[in-house]
Amino acid sequence: MINNKKVLMLVGLLLLFAVVFVGGVMPYFIFYVFLLTLLFPVFHNLVVLGGLKGTVQMPKDSLYIGDQINLGYRLENRSIFYVPFLEVQSAISKRLTGKIDPPEITSMESKSDFVRGQSITLKRRGYYELGDIEIVLRDVFRLFSFKKRIATEGALLVYPEVINLSSFEITASQQLGELRVFDPAFEDKSRIASLRGYQEGDSMKRVHWSMTAKKGDIIVKNYENRGDTHVALIVDNEIHHYLRDEDRRLEDKVVDAALCMTNYCLTHNIKMTLDTQRGEFPLHITGHQKSDLKPFLEAFALFQGNGKQDFKAFMIPRLNTIPKGSTVIVVTPNLNKEMGAQGIQLKMNNLNPLFIVITDKKNKNGFVDPQVEKKLKQENISLYHIDYKTNIKEMLEAQNV
Repeated sequence: MINNKKVLMLVGLLLLFAVVFVGGVMPYFIFYVFLLTLLFPVFHNLVVLGGLKGTVQMPKDSLYIGDQINLGYRLENRSIFYVPFLEVQSAISKRLTGKIDPPEITSMESKSDFVRGQSITLKRRGYYELGDIEIVLRDVFRLFSFKKRIATEGALLVYPEVINLSSFEITASQQLGELRVFDPAFEDKSRIASLRGYQEGDSMKRVHWSMTAKKGDIIVKNYENRGDTHVALIVDNEIHHYLRDEDRRLEDKVVDAALCMTNYCLTHNIKMTLDTQRGEFPLHITGHQKSDLKPFLEAFALFQGNGKQDFKAFMIPRLNTIPKGSTVIVVTPNLNKEMGAQGIQLKMNNLNPLFIVITDKKNKNGFVDPQVEKKLKQENISLYHIDYKTNIKEMLEAQNV
């Protein structure tokens, strides 16, 4: 292609020299034919470029981590001209997987389509703008090239995985050791919701003795939730706590734990609120039943460790609005003395604090003060310490305590 250009430039200079210094009909005729030869590929490409349209094909359903989706694009040559050389570079794969696909090189007949697709497994939650498709057109002699960008206005919102808990048990610290119990704040002992078979860890106080005697197997009672049950979920995303977050591991684990608790509460029709930050702006969401989950999913899909306000300063005014007797679940990667003191203050204010502390030991991210952890247990304040590699379902169900 470079040699062709050099030859054409040399021919053009010679013809121009002949026209200027020699003159005559034949030199001018040859010079004009030469110009037309150059102009026709330009005209050809401009017409094709104007008639070249593109669309991106993407799924419309809700998407979750682990889903496999088909993404692709379609180019339409609506012009009457054949396209001898077409190079297509799509940014779709790079946005979703971080890998750059090689450009597609092809040709197109007039009034024809060019379709490409690929199967991608979604590995990260988040909001993904798909980016533009860049097209490069060249003529048959590779003398000229023209570029066109086809904007893709669509985007994908990938929700985090929802972890379902069969039960939620808290670990209460007592003088005689650690005891697994169901959270009593959620239950009205005067109203039985259902009966079920005994599961390891069930309290004997829940046994329905008459039904047990009748069935021959141990039957336990599930109680209805109290009408005034309320859970306040407060998620720490102060930017200073995520500065060294390797590959957003802390972020993702915080989201998994917070969404797990959200899903459990809404599945059991427990009134709850979520408070966190989105940059410099506060985010507040309320829900009461399973159908209210979508706004929470969207919030966690977009969650980032970018909160501008100090987390303790963010918490204090919100705690004053929480009804007395509520359970306050704090998800944080930073359990320092100030956070521990805040937990004790919550209990003194007739609230039921519960801490879920997220760390990433491998990359030395997250912080837990052992003295604070010990003090909270002494005060009978529930605390879960979850590392990045910890199985959240097992930990929150306390199956291995």
